[in-house]
Amino acid sequence: MDRLEEAAEALGMEIDSPETVQEGSAVVQLTASAEGTTIVVEADGTMEVWFEGGLALPEEYHFTDCDTTDTEAAQVLNYLAQRYSALLEFDQPEQVLSGMWNLSDEEGSTPSYWREYILYDAAGDDLEDILNYTYRFAQFYPDEEGKLSLLRIWDGLACAENIGEYPIITVDEAFQQLEQGHYITSVPYEVTDMERVGKVELVYRNARTEETFLPYYRFYVALPEEQKDGLTTFGAYYVPAVQEAYIANMPAQKDNAG
Repeated sequence: MDRLEEAAEALGMEIDSPETVQEGSAVVQLTASAEGTTIVVEADGTMEVWFEGGLALPEEYHFTDCDTTDTEAAQVLNYLAQRYSALLEFDQPEQVLSGMWNLSDEEGSTPSYWREYILYDAAGDDLEDILNYTYRFAQFYPDEEGKLSLLRIWDGLACAENIGEYPIITVDEAFQQLEQGHYITSVPYEVTDMERVGKVELVYRNARTEETFLPYYRFYVALPEEQKDGLTTFGAYYVPAVQEAYIANMPAQKDNAG
């Protein structure tokens, strides 16, 4: 309830008694609406702000989900970070300029790009920044008219418990694990040519099915026979970053990942 009231105050909303959704005796969702804006707070830490009919940005900003450039997206995120600073409470908003290509199997079709608009707080040390990047961030969604339709704020650690700190392996050691087949992935190809590794980054996997949040090295590997329209498809392969002595079930080759 406190989070809902704080969000309403940051948005300048006056709300009455919120609607509640319960599972047994536990409240799992709170919803409040006023003047075309709806706030939804989930028990897992997620908060959504919906704008009925969309909220228009100033004309100089190009806010779309398909044809906005990185430069335009950076300008949009600068504006949104300032406009919603009271709600986000980020000391140092950092932009994530990313998206994904959509490749259709239809003959004659051209690839399309789906843009994401994400901010996280990069004011902490390296560990806190990684956690914020993975678990605590804000995502903005445009509608078909270039208006802001949804602001979603994630907090995947709201219900998590710290069970300890463990030494991690180096990226070179992780590379050796990848080469030996000790990874998890949903990609239907084994890693057989290490020359196809294009990128590696240290991340936490944050799927809701994850029982324990562990750091992983995520390797992007160019997939064989997966090229179209001049674009190369990369698969994600995850190697646990924690030293093997602290892992009960080290992943074997081709373990599935969500």
